[in-house]
Amino acid sequence: MPNTALRADLQWRELDTLTLPPAVRDWLSDPGSLTARLRRHGRFQVRPGASRVGLPEPAERRLLGHSGRRWALIREVILLLDGEPAVEARSVLPLTTLNQANRGLGHMGSRSLGSELYRRPAAERDQVWARLGTTPHGRGPCWGRQSRFLKRGRPLLVAEYFLPGVWQRLGETVDRI
Repeated sequence: MPNTALRADLQWRELDTLTLPPAVRDWLSDPGSLTARLRRHGRFQVRPGASRVGLPEPAERRLLGHSGRRWALIREVILLLDGEPAVEARSVLPLTTLNQANRGLGHMGSRSLGSELYRRPAAERDQVWARLGTTPHGRGPCWGRQSRFLKRGRPLLVAEYFLPGVWQRLGETVDRI
């Protein structure tokens, strides 16, 4: 039975198993580029945050299908609409993913990772999880989705947390935050 009242900080759950407010489901289940969709609602910018090589969290390693110690580029950014924070994002790019033709993914700076993921050959989103929880920086609770992508056959994770104020800005009604 789907869980309709998630508490903050529960583990990621498969999106299809959750009952969500309609606006949240619409945004979290959208298979397209979040960057492209946000651009339709205002002036879009990426504010880079931390970017470092390190070990992913145990849950991230599990979602990537990795066991043991595999190093990754961990990148955190804030996506802005008209200068206001809308989405906090965390990407985990295993160093083995950043080889050869994918090496540009490791040098995004203030560019959106989504702009590269949907560039030919487009990445395949093969799994989506969701949760109501806090962002890596403790904001929330807010709805988030975690997607596993394959770019040229190599896995990476992108977690996107929709900050509470974004729903009002987007003109969406979300009754469970």
